[in-house]
Amino acid sequence: MNVPFELRFKRAMSKSAASLLFAGLLSNPALAQEDSFPILFTNVHVFDGVNAERIENANVLVVDNLIAEVSSETLAVANAKIIDGGGRTLMPGLIDAHVHMAITEPVADLRDNFDWMYWGAVSTSEAEKMLLRGFTTVRDAGGPAIGLQKAIDRGKAVGPRIYPSGPVISQTSGHGEHRVYTEPHPNFMGAQPSFFNQHVEFLADGVPEVLRATREALRLGATQIKVMAGGGVSSSVDPLHTVQGLPEELEASVKAATDWDTYVMVHAYNDDSILRSLEAGVISIEHGQLMTEVSAQAIKDADAWIVPFYSLLGLDEETVAKALGPTAGAKFLSVQAGARNQMKLIKDFGIEKVAFSTDIIGDPVALSKQNDEFQYRTEVWSSYEILVQATSKTAELLALSGKLNPYVDGPLGVISEGAYADILLVDGNPVEDVTILVDYANNIDFIMKDGVIYKNALE
Repeated sequence: MNVPFELRFKRAMSKSAASLLFAGLLSNPALAQEDSFPILFTNVHVFDGVNAERIENANVLVVDNLIAEVSSETLAVANAKIIDGGGRTLMPGLIDAHVHMAITEPVADLRDNFDWMYWGAVSTSEAEKMLLRGFTTVRDAGGPAIGLQKAIDRGKAVGPRIYPSGPVISQTSGHGEHRVYTEPHPNFMGAQPSFFNQHVEFLADGVPEVLRATREALRLGATQIKVMAGGGVSSSVDPLHTVQGLPEELEASVKAATDWDTYVMVHAYNDDSILRSLEAGVISIEHGQLMTEVSAQAIKDADAWIVPFYSLLGLDEETVAKALGPTAGAKFLSVQAGARNQMKLIKDFGIEKVAFSTDIIGDPVALSKQNDEFQYRTEVWSSYEILVQATSKTAELLALSGKLNPYVDGPLGVISEGAYADILLVDGNPVEDVTILVDYANNIDFIMKDGVIYKNALE
């Protein structure tokens, strides 16, 4: 990790210029990097992902795909490409802890109206758009994103680096149920599992099936495991009050994940689901908008993570009813009603392990509003607190994938020596006003991921 600068510089110099040029051409021919020389950012104010005070008038040196030096002193580097930040804020790339990279159309259409080639093509297109919103890393919370991750990592597609969960694990009649009423169970003798059931969700009942589903997700390439522990909005057969996964089933998944040096994240809204999950050893609670003081205290005591999203606050009742119908619409409004109370509870109980997430699925238009989450969180948190959540804090959560972590060249979510060169240049000071990130097209002028430039509006 702490490789001397001279060695990193020599390694960068020895790399083929053609290979880096190809990476730049793949992302955007107009932005292709001309060589493999270092990149020196000058005239920038650095938010390092941790500290509230920016490093004023700083210089940041990138060698290969890592940050080699951050200094308030002038840096003189031979053969470096100079990028004058013009007084902008240089900050880490954004991280979203709960996305569904491959659920970019309504679930019913994905099940019945599109083949997997269309599905993959649309997911690839949306991945590039997400990167251009400033998100250089995401944790996928369920779906066939493992192949997309491989395509991006191998330079065959453009998008954020992905921590995939693979197929979600759900009990029969749980939040992972999207069968039509007359469709046979995929695990019953003679039934033929669909692509959806093979790559989006596993139905598993009892300890042996849960163990098999967990191990199968790990075999496919999951970096952490996603389990449904309570009722949800988009599924039609499980009311919100339901608790899903017996204690022994949840414990089985946690133990199997722990054996692989990783962890379980659970979909849960209500107290009973949250408490049962924590007792089973779950360390990442997704959503939780219906939690009360009981859950807040339990999360605090367990030193667990809460991964909420507040994009639902931007939708009115009429829009929800039209988009989701009466059943799902009513469930959505119940979750929406608990969101502001949840924010207050998290703040009042001093829960520190809060990740940034959006959980927008099924609609490319809605996905384009991913950055609106920064606006909603200002109701409770300061701009600085939200920026930390969207950078170093969420990076801390993703690193819990342990030996399955596919991105170990350096830390994510920070601007520091040895960290990944995931860099944004922002017109303004998001530490004081994080809402400028909502208008990402106009205010995020430069995007670098893994040392490769994907947007440069400075020239």
